Amino acid sequence: MKPRLGTILLVIALLVAVVAAANFYVGRNSERAQRVLVEEQLDAVTQAKAALEREKADLTKAKTTLEEQVAQLTKQAKEVAEQFAQEKRARETLTTELAQVRRDATQVKGQLDNERKEKAATADELTKAKQSYQALSNELTTLRQAKEALEKRVKEMLAARAKEAEQIVVTPASAAPKPAAAASPAPASPAPASAKTSEGKVLVVNRDLGFVVLNLGSKDGVRRGTRFALSRNNKPVATVEVDKVYDNMCAANLLEEEKKGEVKEGDIARLLS
Repeated sequence: MKPRLGTILLVIALLVAVVAAANFYVGRNSERAQRVLVEEQLDAVTQAKAALEREKADLTKAKTTLEEQVAQLTKQAKEVAEQFAQEKRARETLTTELAQVRRDATQVKGQLDNERKEKAATADELTKAKQSYQALSNELTTLRQAKEALEKRVKEMLAARAKEAEQIVVTPASAAPKPAAAASPAPASPAPASAKTSEGKVLVVNRDLGFVVLNLGSKDGVRRGTRFALSRNNKPVATVEVDKVYDNMCAANLLEEEKKGEVKEGDIARLLS
């Protein structure tokens, strides 16, 4: 029994040794495989690390480049912003100046329109004034011609009727002068018209040309520029100033500023001192 037990134990010991050797071999192979695997992994990690370092270097370089570009772009952006601000200020200034120019242009246009209107109005007034002047000139020429014709006709008429007028108007120098407060003389008894007499009467009235003919002339001491006050029933009517003087009569212009009523034939003419 003891030899079998020893054999068994030996067999067991051999089995244990074989198992241990197998385990050692297997473990050694496994360790070697793991070592190879670890070495491969280490190589892979080393290569990956190198790749990462290269990539990091590239990224660092790219980052530096990007930072430089960002700095440059930031500088350019500041410059552009400054230029934009300047252009904005310039545009605002130009807008203000343009608005002022527009206001000035509108004002100048308004002044120009007013000047044109004033010029047109002045031209119209000048045309009207020329027309009025021409009309007045024509009227004055007509009046002068009418006055000259009337004076000529009156002169001829009075010259033809000189004796008759003297008989009607002139009284002897010895006749007593009529008192100033007396009534208007009747046609049959006219006031004396001698050099010492300052009273006569109106023979003719020309209302269109504004003059009268008195029965006093150079023989009565009447001169050009002599003034007479005309009255009717002792009431003042008008004042006349002698313009033309003849022997027994004179033509006198009516002074409108002294006119107080309508002059009629037969009105009394008294010399103004």
